Amino acid sequence: MAIEIETRAEQTDKGWRDADGFVGPVRPGNGPRTDPRSEFPTGPEVGAVLPNFQCLDVEAEPFDFYAHRGASRAVVVFFRSAVW
Repeated sequence: MAIEIETRAEQTDKGWRDADGFVGPVRPGNGPRTDPRSEFPTGPEVGAVLPNFQCLDVEAEPFDFYAHRGASRAVVVFFRSAVW
């Protein structure tokens, strides 16, 4: 898969303004500001069963996805990246 990286930007006194008008501290095309313009994997399909996974919650406590939710349904949101 070939990914085209967006690198158009202008430097401002507050950072780099990309082609969409967003300003961030890093020039587009580096790290989290890459912008795929072709086929790009987006994660599981809607309705797909996820494998069990463990991570840390917001208080750095271990969190087991299946053990925590039990029989309840869940929505998992994958947020690619942002420059705030």
